[in-house]
Amino acid sequence: MSSSLALRDIPIPDYCDVVIVPTRGVQVRDPQIWAEAIFAHENASLAMRGARALFDEALRMVDIVPSPRGELVTDEVRGNEALIVDDNAHRMLRIAVEVDENAPLLKVTTAIKFRTLRGRLAFIPRKLTHAAFVNTLARRAPVTVRRRLVNGTQRANTLPGRTVAPARQIEKRGEG
Repeated sequence: MSSSLALRDIPIPDYCDVVIVPTRGVQVRDPQIWAEAIFAHENASLAMRGARALFDEALRMVDIVPSPRGELVTDEVRGNEALIVDDNAHRMLRIAVEVDENAPLLKVTTAIKFRTLRGRLAFIPRKLTHAAFVNTLARRAPVTVRRRLVNGTQRANTLPGRTVAPARQIEKRGEG
């Protein structure tokens, strides 16, 4: 079984999934660029944004305040894997994005440990769609990475010692 940074802090998660998708010709090897592109606001479709808004309203109906929405940023990079940590009072969340060294693939590992009953209850509806949403976001990420690098809009908030991949590393296939 392969190891992941997502499972380092949560070795026995209450919920875990792994999604593997192709990079679709984008030759960027920096896992931080991929992680932040996958979970960028611009990467989510309008349907996904609408579903998230409906879910937040459903939570409010049962007197649960949804967590504020912000873009997830990378907390740590080790080798070819970036780790996103997004904890709150009700759950621990770890998302690791790994760039495969041998194939043009991305692996997104999610691990969640619930701290409270409220956190467990709030996740019940998400559990049904989580893997599908992550799969959709990961499949859309190559377009986001390509657009950010070509337009020079890649975030400057990289981790210490990390550099943003230059646009010339992008290989355009089938575009004209």
